[in-house]
Amino acid sequence: MNDLQTFGIPGHVTIAEGTNGLPKVLIETSGSSAEIYLHGAHVTHFQITGEAPLIFLSEASEFHPEKAIRGGIPMIFPWFGPREGFPAHGFARTAAWNLTDTSVLADGSVRLSFHLPNIDGYGIKYGVTVGRSLSLEWIVTNTSDQQRTFETCLHTYLQISNIHDISITGLQDAAYHDKVAGTDSLETTAALRVESEVDRVYSDTTSTVEIHDPGFKRTIRVEKSGSQSTVVWNPWIEKSKRMADFGDDEYLQMVCVESGNVAANHITLPPGGSATMTVQLSSEPTVS
Repeated sequence: MNDLQTFGIPGHVTIAEGTNGLPKVLIETSGSSAEIYLHGAHVTHFQITGEAPLIFLSEASEFHPEKAIRGGIPMIFPWFGPREGFPAHGFARTAAWNLTDTSVLADGSVRLSFHLPNIDGYGIKYGVTVGRSLSLEWIVTNTSDQQRTFETCLHTYLQISNIHDISITGLQDAAYHDKVAGTDSLETTAALRVESEVDRVYSDTTSTVEIHDPGFKRTIRVEKSGSQSTVVWNPWIEKSKRMADFGDDEYLQMVCVESGNVAANHITLPPGGSATMTVQLSSEPTVS
């Protein structure tokens, strides 16, 4: 913890002890605030001044060193979903990341750089810029001497006023696999509404997705590049009750709109090759 203090910037970046002693970084700008745990390089909070938080974090999150934090923005790598004999969603979201740099940019935003020490032939860098929006840049390099194939996903939990009232646009005409029904379909609706458990993997889509929230009088924008997949997830009632680190009624306050490269959109890199994915989260006020 003492070594991390060198990355502090008075008035902008504070290194603190988080829940269960896990180190975290607190960020303040003139128009926003954020929190990032080094456990998983996990963004657990982002809020634009005067608005509700943009990022949802479960009140039941355990903050256990060997478990993923529930909510925020978990980093899924190098596989998406379960894998027999290995942790679900890979190792990145439970790894101890290194904070390597902090700086205040000319526009007053704050940029933080993280690095995951070389694991299993991968070098991983992650940049988080906190300002009027939240910008994420993820670079994976194949440091091995063989071709490597992997999946990536930023499993972003978004804070909403009520799941019954929101709609999601930007996915019309995209093909998706419905993991709940076990079927493949084409999205025919312009504005998706969540009315039951949803777990959909949309493929071959680079579109910006918007979450329209009349309760909070805002529209959340998820803009991305270097990402071919979008995942929409909400556990709904019964699954929420089965999750020990998630409140029974918290499904009402969140929806995941995840950017990544999963399933058929997996990434293959030659030795020395790199892949970059960027995601920008922002919001705009709406008039009801």
